[in-house]
Amino acid sequence: MTTQTRFFYKGTCFPIALVGENKEQEIIKNANEMIIMGLKNNISLEEQKKDYKEQLDMIEQKLFDMGSTQNKSKVKKGLTNIAKYFNDTIDNIHILWMLNVCALLKLKVIENDNMNGLMTIRF
Repeated sequence: MTTQTRFFYKGTCFPIALVGENKEQEIIKNANEMIIMGLKNNISLEEQKKDYKEQLDMIEQKLFDMGSTQNKSKVKKGLTNIAKYFNDTIDNIHILWMLNVCALLKLKVIENDNMNGLMTIRF
């Protein structure tokens, strides 16, 4: 059996799934630790909320600009362009997306609903 978790923000899903049983629990734990680390570094919850949301908004806009996520070669090219734009790797941007979605859920900025949050499927 394969387990995949998708992370949504404003109805947009990052086009790479997190694969593995209970892997999303590791991301949730790391997001909680990220929030605590921010507080220890004198970054208020309000500032953290703003930062996580701004980062997701920028990535979400680039994903939207990329267009359809049905064509694998277009997705790969689009993700490569996003990575170049942010001067980072696709994997790091994916991790940032997942952590920020979980942090905003924890901070009650977004709800786990039809537009935001996590969806895990097993097949």
